[in-house]
Amino acid sequence: MQSSQNELVSIIIPFYNEKNYFEECIESVLNQTYLNYEIIIINDGSDKIFEEKLENLQSKNPEKIKVFNKKNEGVSLARNLGIQKSEGEYIAFLDADDSWLPDKLQHQINIIKKKKIEFIHGSYFVVDESEKFAGKFIAKNLNYEKLIKSCDIGLSTVLIKSDLIKRHVFEKISTKEDYVCWLSIIKEIKVLYGDEKVVTKYRNRKGSLSSNILIKFSNAFKVYNIYENKNLIYSIYYTLGLSIYWIFKTFKIIYVNPDKIQFKYILETREISFENSFMLSALNMASLSNMNLFYLNNKETIFWLDGYCAKYLIKNYKKKPGRMIINEFELPQFIKKIYLCGNESLAQINYLEKKFNKKINFVKVPFFKKLEDIKNYKIDIDDISLVVINISTPKQEVLANQILKNNIGKKIFILCLGGGVSMVCGEEKVVPERIEKMNLEWLWRLRTNTFFRLKRLLSTSFIFFLKLITNYYKKFEFKNFN
Repeated sequence: MQSSQNELVSIIIPFYNEKNYFEECIESVLNQTYLNYEIIIINDGSDKIFEEKLENLQSKNPEKIKVFNKKNEGVSLARNLGIQKSEGEYIAFLDADDSWLPDKLQHQINIIKKKKIEFIHGSYFVVDESEKFAGKFIAKNLNYEKLIKSCDIGLSTVLIKSDLIKRHVFEKISTKEDYVCWLSIIKEIKVLYGDEKVVTKYRNRKGSLSSNILIKFSNAFKVYNIYENKNLIYSIYYTLGLSIYWIFKTFKIIYVNPDKIQFKYILETREISFENSFMLSALNMASLSNMNLFYLNNKETIFWLDGYCAKYLIKNYKKKPGRMIINEFELPQFIKKIYLCGNESLAQINYLEKKFNKKINFVKVPFFKKLEDIKNYKIDIDDISLVVINISTPKQEVLANQILKNNIGKKIFILCLGGGVSMVCGEEKVVPERIEKMNLEWLWRLRTNTFFRLKRLLSTSFIFFLKLITNYYKKFEFKNFN
């Protein structure tokens, strides 16, 4: 069933100095399949530089975006102001570091109209600051008895009739302000409808108010004692119960709810299809220990079999190092441009130009101390281009995903080759054949940057074997591209 899109949706986004994830947040709204909406951004006393950025954003989308500035008083009053300024029949909430899937509004409005309800909340993916997939929360229908035990509603998944939310605004409390609101609403409409379709990507951030255990515990007590008028004993009882439910909920999010997903791998580069954008990466201990980086990008990811540890997961294992991948790789005739992204190397540029008989466009990439730093880095790539990345795993895969996200609508084919290019062009010594046959490349590589490589080897091997013995990899299915 398709919605007529006659009803205006007001999307309320409180904003305070968000520099890392806000652009993705806004893009996820602008890319919605449901088009009849207004975006109301409440600038809650951000620094001047952010105020100017918001004004610039509004000037580019004046028909869609409204920005209101206020002094810093917290998200509750920011959302309440957004509700006051809204003109829509429905209201949706979105935090500035979360994002929506493209059909979020369309899907939920269809359900609201079909079931004739006033409130819906949906399921969501949980990711961290590095875009690592942490788990999946599945929304359920809630009555008061269920809701009082656990706040199982993701704020950024909610869509609600505007006249209903205007009767139940947010209380001024540092966290759990949404919990107080939902508890108030459920006393009026009795059931809060939960939909199992994932509609939102929720970001779990370290150091945020919502992640501070002491603050959460204190505010949980306030919810029951002050806003629900429970006595001291009941308030302590419910607060402890909420903490226990949170432990079980977290376990389900991480270990029970995630779907089993499929990854493609190739044995030969000629198996690659160039119908859609992709990133080609090595399946080795480093990538396997970081599989949660690939979970939400499995459709764009193709692996080749590199590290010996892949043999634990793939029956027809056939090892192929990165230098062989680039050496065998044949460039399709229709590729217009080639980019080398990462560390500057004249030897690599010369090798690639000679191999592909095309000019190489070099893009120097800064050194990223943390994976989340890559979030703010953008590279504009021309349509129908090949991109070769020569930095280390997992930074190269995060960068590849960032390139794909920043160049939506273009066909871009990315080779995450790390040190493979430096070996094939003679810049770095090739692992001796006898060492490679014994699968002791890691020992050979310890000759240089010993401390750094040893530290990385120990951490990745520990994570890999821990995940292996705990059956973590049962979440994934690896299938040959053919």
